[in-house]
Amino acid sequence: MRSYSRLLVCLTLLTGPAVASPLDARESPSIQEIPLPALTLPAQQPNFNSFDLTSALPPASILSAVTVPLPPSCSGYLGAPGTNSECLTTTGMSALSVQFEDCGTPFVVCRCADAQMSMDVALDRFSRVPVGLRRYASTIAVMATQTSANAYTLTTGETHFFGDCAMDTWIHELTHAYDFSGITSYASATSAWLDALSTDSCVPDTYSQTNAVEDFAQTSVLNVYMLIFGGNLPPGFQTACMSNQLAYVNSLPLFNTETLFGNTCDIVNSGPPARETEPPISLDPSRTFQTLPTADADLLPTSSRPHVQAATNSSRQPIPCFLTWITAVLPLLLVLWI
Repeated sequence: MRSYSRLLVCLTLLTGPAVASPLDARESPSIQEIPLPALTLPAQQPNFNSFDLTSALPPASILSAVTVPLPPSCSGYLGAPGTNSECLTTTGMSALSVQFEDCGTPFVVCRCADAQMSMDVALDRFSRVPVGLRRYASTIAVMATQTSANAYTLTTGETHFFGDCAMDTWIHELTHAYDFSGITSYASATSAWLDALSTDSCVPDTYSQTNAVEDFAQTSVLNVYMLIFGGNLPPGFQTACMSNQLAYVNSLPLFNTETLFGNTCDIVNSGPPARETEPPISLDPSRTFQTLPTADADLLPTSSRPHVQAATNSSRQPIPCFLTWITAVLPLLLVLWI
């Protein structure tokens, strides 16, 4: 069970047109909150603590991680003691330019020195976000929290994580980055999405009740789970009462499994424009992704769940602290939690 909880959330406005979705406004004192209507549909479950996507999502190898000067998107959140900034100047912040094997251009990841989530852990979780979704990300900032783990994403695609955020939070937040990349409208604001909400009789969890935007991101997490586990939902969740929400999300070009779980940021589809679209330096055609036939693996403790393996180019050298994808898929043993 993850040791964090999500707090009350609303769409927020930063200075300028950027919209964010913070999970704890205390961590972002410069953000002005603009509430959205809460949803009245009942929640199926209180949270997503019944499953963990980490072991089911193979990490993309990291070709390089080079220290770079802090970009304005990170340095702007540094402040002197007493300013209640996200990261204090006395604590310090560092930035890495990170090159994944499936994208031709690097991502920037910043970290405040006192953040509970180490840089290694942050990069590992970032690498596990499927490439079809990860390519919508902009700068990632990893900060400390005085409360429970939380996060927010701006319309620029910048995401700030506070504390040790679990894998479903990474999928949730980068779904916001995808959603906010729409030129004319957000996927979470279309009439089709609102119709799905008006037709269904439940939402995934308590946090989904916050508003239509947060429900969209939570439903995205469940859809990723279903794509991995052969159409099965996590323990405790049923399809019937939220079938229209699931159908809408799954119909989006983002969730084409060949590209979502593919080997390149260079994806051409009818979805909103991504922020990272360059193909990898060397495309690895042998890299594959295997889905699991049932959801039984999630009845296991996190440490015992099978890892979905994928092939990688053996000539590439990822950072040593990360697992390298092997060239053959190991048999997966699925057993029930006892």
